[in-house]
Amino acid sequence: MIRSSNVFFKNEIASKKLTPHLAKPYLNINFLDLEKAPFWLSNEHIKKGNYIFSSKIIAYPVYVAQTIHKYNPTDIPQVAIFGKSNVGKSSLINAILNYREVAQASKTPGRTRHLFIFNLQNFISIVDLPGYGHAKVSKSLRNDWSILIEEYLNKAKNLKRALCLIDCTELFSVQDFILLDMLITKRIPFQIVLTKVDKLKANELHNAMIKILSVIENYRKKVKAYNEDKSNKNNKSVHEAYEFNINEYIFNVSSLKYFGIQELRTNLSLIALDNINAKK
Repeated sequence: MIRSSNVFFKNEIASKKLTPHLAKPYLNINFLDLEKAPFWLSNEHIKKGNYIFSSKIIAYPVYVAQTIHKYNPTDIPQVAIFGKSNVGKSSLINAILNYREVAQASKTPGRTRHLFIFNLQNFISIVDLPGYGHAKVSKSLRNDWSILIEEYLNKAKNLKRALCLIDCTELFSVQDFILLDMLITKRIPFQIVLTKVDKLKANELHNAMIKILSVIENYRKKVKAYNEDKSNKNNKSVHEAYEFNINEYIFNVSSLKYFGIQELRTNLSLIALDNINAKK
């Protein structure tokens, strides 16, 4: 559970001299006051992460709602990237792939309905899912998005993590909450990444992190209460319970300023390294 109390947060916000100690590239949600760098930021892990994300990209078919049924997943561990239209998905993917140009979304927000897969040899697979939440998108396009995502999640047997990109200037939208609900009910591991943080001052980023931590804690409590209630009423099995499987690290990134990119890339490389070690 989060060690820092809500009283602490309120006192920080009320203070005239705010110390923005939550304004950093990554934050461990369980140990907010931890200053020691995590093991995965050692020079060795950074070097391995850079090697993995500099690997040759293996071409893979592009899918839409009408063709996703043909998707045949490989044994490569996958990271799927979710986010609203204009949240900065393509920019982030380009950044973690060392600014190699990848397929760009449509210039019209919300129009792209393709699923792109970038296999970095046999190390790791990055899945770029179409953006959601644009008001001007037709009902048919929204339906296509739902079909594409649902079918992908049903087939993605090696999905190790879903990255939920959140725009720092807007924080959580209704559509973002719908996404989190879906990941929780499907028991999919996920991680929150705050994008475009170059647009915020340190104090603003600090306060944004407080709001995100509050959302996380509320979700944690609601999932626990739901599972306990269903278990008491229906003898609900463990396999039917919801799972709040959030990664302990939140990342704050700016693709433009390259803030937090190295740390995120290195953290994601652990998925590939775990897979390699498991095969030995």
